[in-house]
Amino acid sequence: MKLNVKTFAAFIFSSFLMVSSFSSASAERLTRAVADWTGGMVTCEVAEQILEQELGYKIDSIVFPSGTGLWEAVADGSDIQFACESWPSYAEADEVMVNQDLMYDGQVVKSDYKGDGSVEVYTSGIIGSSDYFVPKYFVDANPDFRDWRDLNKYKDQFATPETGSKGRLIGCAVAGWNCHDQKRLDLLGIDFEAVELGTEVAALAEAQAAYSRQEPFLLYFWTPHWFQGAYEMVGVKLPEWKACDKFTEANNWEDCGTGSWPATGWDKDYTINYMNPAVFAKPEMANAKAFFQKMKLSNDDQAVMINEIDKNGRDIVEVVQEWKDNNKDSWSKWLP
Repeated sequence: MKLNVKTFAAFIFSSFLMVSSFSSASAERLTRAVADWTGGMVTCEVAEQILEQELGYKIDSIVFPSGTGLWEAVADGSDIQFACESWPSYAEADEVMVNQDLMYDGQVVKSDYKGDGSVEVYTSGIIGSSDYFVPKYFVDANPDFRDWRDLNKYKDQFATPETGSKGRLIGCAVAGWNCHDQKRLDLLGIDFEAVELGTEVAALAEAQAAYSRQEPFLLYFWTPHWFQGAYEMVGVKLPEWKACDKFTEANNWEDCGTGSWPATGWDKDYTINYMNPAVFAKPEMANAKAFFQKMKLSNDDQAVMINEIDKNGRDIVEVVQEWKDNNKDSWSKWLP
């Protein structure tokens, strides 16, 4: 999900357009949110280019940070009608706003949504996973390090002047992603401090600097992403995800102990594109809805595009257009 500052600034300049009301727009016009990580930006740019070039819609964009506020904006539907690639493990609002089975490849992958139905969701194709990672050179230098349970033995190597005697976790970059890093560390008895650096760019810059010095560091991260190919990293294998039945929206939970979320790792994420159901129920939106029901962007294709944008500094619109020009056999299957 990394976001390149130069790319982001250029993208905002070229595509930012605020509409005062959807009702004042044409019947074929939709407004979508610009994601705050590159993978999400790529997924929505793919959707936008197909919707515009193949299905005749006009898509406008609004920069809006991920989190419950964006879900509420989509549920309202007046300024933003859809957004792309939400990761269910991070969303929280999906449990409140979705009331449908989540399907992937014709199979139900989540059947316990019991919300109010104010937001409609379809899988994007991207399947994500998350963990905490250490560099492989640290594991090679400490062959008895096996997983997260060994972190305390080496916390001095991960400590910084800011964390004192505690190790440091370069934590979830964006607060709105609801990673609950410090809660997890505390529940698991890991004597580390989670440090939020505010953006993905800052978190990865910190990790890259430590890697260049061959220093140990613990990093929250996910796949798919170019970073995993550029740097040799090893997951610490957090406990397998298990839902906490007492977990509720807005961080209002009762402690479920060390056997379930948020003490565990993340679930496998069948990421979702989400939209306003009333807007997409309109006859003129039938093709757009049918497209989202069939869209299936692959991890491999997205990773290639992310690499071109974040590593090679290319323009996102150009990169996605190049992918679209060269992969008609893939995306043509998503058309109504």
